Amino acid sequence: MQWPAEPYPISGDKAAALMGSLALAWDGQWFLKAVEEFGLEAAMRLNSRVRVAFGKIEMRETLRALGKKSADDLVDALRIIMTYSRLMMNDRLEATGDLRPGGVDIRVRRCFVAENARRAHLDRFDQACLACPELWRTWLSVLLPGHDVGIEATAQLGRGDGRCEMTVQVRPDPGPDSERAGSGRG
Repeated sequence: MQWPAEPYPISGDKAAALMGSLALAWDGQWFLKAVEEFGLEAAMRLNSRVRVAFGKIEMRETLRALGKKSADDLVDALRIIMTYSRLMMNDRLEATGDLRPGGVDIRVRRCFVAENARRAHLDRFDQACLACPELWRTWLSVLLPGHDVGIEATAQLGRGDGRCEMTVQVRPDPGPDSERAGSGRG
């Protein structure tokens, strides 16, 4: 037999599920090794920074895969996020929301990342919750350029609540001539 041998065929759905599971396992192992090396608090801060930075890449690449430059509107942005989440979490994220003028109220009943954080048996299990509101803000900011996105988390699974609840506000960015221009945000 010669190597390289012909690889086994894996269907697209099974390959996507496998890659999603492996990506989450890699992330979890990275986090646990960071805890061993630097301690829980430092690992949680670092994980939050990495998660938000990766969130930008996630949405840019998802847009590219969909052949889009940006989301059409908030409803389309939420659809893109759910498309990505289904690929990454293999349907292990259960989220719904109520649209209202200028935003959406999001409810997450099941979050695989929060479930895995509990299984790690660390002193705290809210590490996923630290980055989550900023991650959603980042996702929506990438998908809806030219908009100011604000998020307030009012309940979080990793902090003992029965579900996550986030209030999202999306407004057209007033631009450089507004009061915000000198605020240093960008």
